[in-house]
Amino acid sequence: MFRAEIATFFFLLRQSLDSNTHRGKTHLFCLNIDMAPKRTHDGDAAPASKGEPAIKKRKGFSVGPANLPDGTYRRKTQKIKNDLIHKAKVKKAYAKIKAEELANAPKKSVYDTAEGAETENGKNKEEAGEEATTLELHPDRIAMLNEPEPEPAPAPRLERRPRGDGKQRERRPKPSAFTKEMEFAEKRRKAEEARQKDREAKQNERGALLRAKRPDQFGKRRLGRESNVLLSRVQRMVGQN
Repeated sequence: MFRAEIATFFFLLRQSLDSNTHRGKTHLFCLNIDMAPKRTHDGDAAPASKGEPAIKKRKGFSVGPANLPDGTYRRKTQKIKNDLIHKAKVKKAYAKIKAEELANAPKKSVYDTAEGAETENGKNKEEAGEEATTLELHPDRIAMLNEPEPEPAPAPRLERRPRGDGKQRERRPKPSAFTKEMEFAEKRRKAEEARQKDREAKQNERGALLRAKRPDQFGKRRLGRESNVLLSRVQRMVGQN
């Protein structure tokens, strides 16, 4: 951009010179061209920035996150912030009024403060003397306090009376709170064991019966083995009943 402006300037200057030479006049004119401002170096701008201290803008304090939607939490944070601002203003006003009162109050001289301290010390001594006179004990009271204290008599021990038969009473065991639950659990355990034994006995009988029903080497049934298995089953069923 800067080069194009310079080229335009020289082109117009040349045209003006040519026109003036033809007319027999040597008159120059200046062109008012808005040039771009010269770029300042970093080194030139540094002293100015050092000489003038940067003014920082005071930022207000925030209570809670700033991106809260309009609702209960936002109103609550706004209320807390307003309360803090009000307390700070009250504190500042109180400090200002206190400073004004202290500035307007008449200053006491050193002699007045010294006399006030002496009078206070005298009053304190008088009060201490009055308390000492009022707290004096009676001579009989002092004599009673100086007497040695008698030793306390030992407390009589209570002897246990023996029973007529001379035997100690046997303590009965306290009934447990889970006695019924324990009995019920024991019954369930025994019933489960009985069912397990019955299941195992049936399984053994089924296997023995299957083995007894197998034919022998000649293709005949083994009635003796089958009868023994059936007899044991009947005995078991009769025993359960």
